Amino acid sequence: MLSYKILGDQSVVFSKVSSKVYTKTIGNPIGNPMKAYLLHVLLASVMCIHGMCIHGTNARCEEINRNFDARNFDAEAETRDSNPPNVIVFISDDQGWGDFGFQGNSNFVTPNMDRLAKEGTVCTRFYVCPVCAPTRAEFLTGRYHPRGGALGVTQGEERLDLDEITLGDRLSRRGYATGAFGKWHNGSQYPYHPNGRGFDEFYGFCSGHWGDYFSPPLEQNGNPVRGNGFVADDFTDHALSFIKEHRDRPFFCYVAFNTPHTPMQVPAEYFDRVKTRELRFRHVGRQGEKEDDAMTRAAIAMVENIDTNVGRVLNQLDQLDLTQRTMVFYFNDNGPNSYRWNGGMKGRKGSTDEGGVRSPLLARWPGTISSERTLEQLSGAIDLVPTICQLIGEPLANHSTSGNPLDGISLASQLTDPTQPVIERTLFTQWGGKVAMRHKNFLCDANGGLFDLQKDPIQSTDIREQYPEQADFMRQSISAWKRDVLDQGPSDRPFLVGHPKRPRTELPAQDGKCSGPSVRRSNTAPNCSYFTRITSENDEVFWKIQTLQEGLYDVVIQYSAPENAIGIEMECDAGGTKTKRPIRSAFTSLNFGDEHDRVPRQTESLMKEFKTMSLGQISLGAETMNVRLRLVDALKTAIDGASNGLEIRAVELIRQ
Repeated sequence: MLSYKILGDQSVVFSKVSSKVYTKTIGNPIGNPMKAYLLHVLLASVMCIHGMCIHGTNARCEEINRNFDARNFDAEAETRDSNPPNVIVFISDDQGWGDFGFQGNSNFVTPNMDRLAKEGTVCTRFYVCPVCAPTRAEFLTGRYHPRGGALGVTQGEERLDLDEITLGDRLSRRGYATGAFGKWHNGSQYPYHPNGRGFDEFYGFCSGHWGDYFSPPLEQNGNPVRGNGFVADDFTDHALSFIKEHRDRPFFCYVAFNTPHTPMQVPAEYFDRVKTRELRFRHVGRQGEKEDDAMTRAAIAMVENIDTNVGRVLNQLDQLDLTQRTMVFYFNDNGPNSYRWNGGMKGRKGSTDEGGVRSPLLARWPGTISSERTLEQLSGAIDLVPTICQLIGEPLANHSTSGNPLDGISLASQLTDPTQPVIERTLFTQWGGKVAMRHKNFLCDANGGLFDLQKDPIQSTDIREQYPEQADFMRQSISAWKRDVLDQGPSDRPFLVGHPKRPRTELPAQDGKCSGPSVRRSNTAPNCSYFTRITSENDEVFWKIQTLQEGLYDVVIQYSAPENAIGIEMECDAGGTKTKRPIRSAFTSLNFGDEHDRVPRQTESLMKEFKTMSLGQISLGAETMNVRLRLVDALKTAIDGASNGLEIRAVELIRQ
């Protein structure tokens, strides 16, 4: 049970067993009001608000859990090796298992990834999740993603529960400089933000995808900034600066490319190389599966850009004489985002079949990790935390106070000693309640089919009748795993506002909802979207929030408004407390982003510029509430074909 401060003398006690939150009045456990306040604030940072239900009570809280901080690691970290190896982890977005030259696919020219494969070990039976955020959660924690609350990819479901210990936390406590660059996708508001999850430095975006890849709006440590050039190049620039700055101390550099995720954008120098290239490897699919040539060529160009940036990092390690003391890992977050050559495997992104979740893992540490070798060990993203910790000499027992045991196993012995035997284990993947299990050379798919992946990697022949005992064992194991991991009820966590370390909390449209006759999203995918066609008092947008500190908050909206909105009042209602201001000036801008598309986009929103406007101040208490925005009156005249009414990208709540 965790206890933490919300406001005044009100604390919250959270039970992970019951998934409920109880508000209780407690005394001062320390004897000093300020110390008590700071203690409770610290507890707030690590609280897991999952399936929240608030219940008032006058009972006194008997005690605060001694293990109040899931990241309160022991003091032994101070006495361990003061110069452990550096760690670099690359992760790509929607790259397939077959999207590498070293996989034998001549469509792709990837000399730097091929170099990693040659100079290190390739884990050939490495598995991730069917989609983005869950894989990131498993990599960061070493635990199956539903355990940590990362159940989806948008509207808050991508967030990683706050009692989870991340790899950033572990290495930061060890004394590493920690930086994350690129796509985060495990929570936006602090302390879900990477700066609250063990990363000293963050540059990129927290959404699941972005609408433009050329000098788009990004953020750096919570502050809005403008990107500089193509995003993958820009993220690498910042990673290189981070590495150079911290070359004299251990560092953990996490580079999370957002490519080749749609929209399909890439600099001309890369796209021009592949426009007329002969593509010898094509998708051989099942009925209804058709390869899109333009999509494949754009993906090739985007992956080759990633390869260039991986090479820039490897070259800098050489130049700074850091290669021998830096371990480098590279893997994909899920299967390919289109039908293209993928070894004939069944499925693509979103599927628990081989093509949707299989990725190579490249692991290089010269002199320690074996080179020019493949490892057939069944493994997955959940194994990287224990593997990296063992390789740097960090005992996992030092991080056991959270009560969250790891699901992953360490691959350190297998990576460093070719004579080590394969570890027999099970591995589960799931998406949308569909669960697949791998054990030895067998796959039990989401429909209960059994396949021998060694003999039949494309899943062409169901052998459950030939191996009834194996099939029964795996089906029972899947049922048990579902009960253990999935049967935790729906997630209904509010968005946290007013953390002491971040006075400004931004609630973007992707995290909100809308209702009314006209209002809608700018496109069907919530990530990187905005609300449009707000035309009357019956159109509203809203966010469910939980305030971490009571008091006055400035309310600022990021908006676009036509001329006929001038003079109409915009109202913010937070739990019945209201503030409103008239719209004083019109502001409209053109959509942008599609001018860079190599393939017409489908569900991703275009981007546009927005103006900020203050709606005044509002007093926020501790209760969970909805923050609602609406027009007090309808727009003065009907919308013409050129106007989208009022548009809202985000609301900012700024603690005073």
